[in-house]
Parts: sequence; C-alpha cells; structure tokens
Amino acid sequence: SSGIIGVISAQSYTPNMYDENDLEALELLASNVAVAVENARLINKIQSMAITDDLTGLFNRRKFYELAMAEFERSRRYSRPLSVIMLDIDHFKKVNDTYGHSIGDQVLQGLANLAKSSLRTVDILARYGGEEFVIMLPETSLDEAVRTAERLRTNTADATLPTRVGNMSVTISLGVVALDDNCRNLEELLDRSDQACYASKRTGRNKVSPWRPEYSVNMPGTGPLPTIKPNMYM
Repeated sequence: SSGIIGVISAQSYTPNMYDENDLEALELLASNVAVAVENARLINKIQSMAITDDLTGLFNRRKFYELAMAEFERSRRYSRPLSVIMLDIDHFKKVNDTYGHSIGDQVLQGLANLAKSSLRTVDILARYGGEEFVIMLPETSLDEAVRTAERLRTNTADATLPTRVGNMSVTISLGVVALDDNCRNLEELLDRSDQACYASKRTGRNKVSPWRPEYSVNMPGTGPLPTIKPNMYM
C-alpha cells in the first residue's frame, strides 16, 4: 500500500542459474524485508509523534522536561551556568480573532522556524503551550541569555512571517532567568522565566525582562510590577 520502498537484486554469471523455487524464495525475502522496513518506519513515526509538537515540529512539553531535567541536574552537579528563556507572542488572540486559527497556526510555524534558526544546536527549543515557547540554554550565563533573547526579539520584530493571507508581522515578549543557588528545582526555574515573561507583557510588550525576586510576589492580581525601561538590555 506504500508503493515501492526498495529493490533486491540477485545476479549470477552462470546462465539460467535460478529456477522458479529461487524466484519464490526471493519474493518471500523481499516481502519480509518490506514488512520490516515499514514496521521500522512506523515505529520511528510513533516515536517522533511522542516527542514533537504536531504543528511546529519542535519538541513538545513532555520531551522538553526530559531534556531540561538532564541539563538542570548536570549544571547543578558540575556548577555550570544554565539559563532559560520563556517567550510569548504579543496580542496573538487578535491574530486568531481577525484571521482565524489556521492563519494563527501559520504564524506559530513561522516563529518556530525563525527561533530555531536564531539558536545554537545545543539549545533546547520547545513549544510550551498555545503561543508560548521555551528555550533552555546550556553553558549560558544570564548576560549571554539576555543577549540571545534580545536577538530573538529584534529578529522577530524585523521579520515578516508567511501566511496564506500574506506576510504578517508580530512581536514577542521574553523573560530570562539563570540558575542560581536559591533555585530549588527545574519547576522553580521555569516558573521564574514565566514570571519574567509576564513582566515584559505587563510593562509594554516587545521587550526582554531578566527575572527579579520581586516578580515572584507580583504575578497576576498581586499588584504592580516595577517599571523596566524599554530595550535597556540591548
């Protein structure tokens, strides 16, 4: 049902070397090999579906946690720098409400490709949920992570993402955090990056905010956030 997947060739320098029995054996071998190849393809597809986001092709949240936990433990054990960037598309609901969810999906795909091309191969990029993406940066200090986040912000603001209704421009808000001695576990590190991202959205959007301890007590509904000057982390 999948069409031709390969060719098996049997050759001999002796004329009329093969008879009908040999042909039947070769056909049986080819059939068994085809089944094995198709099974291997199916297994690979299932494994890929289990770790990737269907829409963007990035790691899904489950796979991100697995990879991020390994990096977190390694950084803790060897006292190595580790940072996380959380980013969220600004006013994404307006895109969906105005153009429909299919266009919103194309924006997400375009941003995923843009982010992937802006990062190192060792960085772990995943779709965290909805219009939110997360990046873990091994061997990266806070200052380096802020520069990476600012590059992502400017690259996104300057880009036009292709969609079925034409090119579209969006901006993103980003929060950055680095692992320190007071961070107890991976969940707390990710929470801090989310808090910093929320700070960017609360204070103007299209900006980068490094995490601050006061953000932990200034999540939604708990009061105003400190003012952060736009683009102060260029």
